[in-house]
Amino acid sequence: MGGKSSFFVLIGIVAFLSLSLALLAGYVFLVQDRDPNNTKSITETVKVPKDDEIVKSLLFEDKLPFNLKSNNPDKISVIVVSVEVWYYKKAEGIKDSTLKVEGNKSKLQEIVGTYFQELSIEQVMTPSAKEDARKELTKRMNEFLTSNEWSKRDIVYTVVFDQWFYQ
Repeated sequence: MGGKSSFFVLIGIVAFLSLSLALLAGYVFLVQDRDPNNTKSITETVKVPKDDEIVKSLLFEDKLPFNLKSNNPDKISVIVVSVEVWYYKKAEGIKDSTLKVEGNKSKLQEIVGTYFQELSIEQVMTPSAKEDARKELTKRMNEFLTSNEWSKRDIVYTVVFDQWFYQ
């Protein structure tokens, strides 16, 4: 009788190991990347909208000076910019994106002013300053414009600086 029970235990162990081996082989062949030397770079594809999908609007009527943050009270630093907002004509979840942008224009102007007040002349002088400002302002504007919407899709495509002078 002892030989029969140990036989069933061994059959159970072999069945368990066979099932485990089958699951592991399925994982290796089906789930895991077959080529270990495959070094695909993960890149984010940016869709550039067509001209008829974009509305361009000047944020300020004229170029506007903004005070920059200064550590020296004797020196006043300013930046003069002309800001144009490019936004999607039709944004998912937004009935009228033009009404949304134009209705919140004063808040968007405040976002721009606040952003430049946070920068110093040294930060504005760096080669990447304009691109950094473009990305940050676009992000802040989209966060504000979509804050009370169910869809969190971007409305503002980009911010364009026609003029960028500092001293």
